Amino acid sequence: MASPTQQTQLKRKRRDSKMGQARKAKNRNEGTTKSPEELFGDSN
Repeated sequence: MASPTQQTQLKRKRRDSKMGQARKAKNRNEGTTKSPEELFGDSN
């Protein structure tokens, strides 16, 4: 059985690697580049 310290270190490592996954997935799916409308306003 792993020592309490090893268990804690693994939990921290796993938690840190998962932090920001929702934001990163959103960026991958929706992108981070603003649309021309957002950058320059309506072009009508």
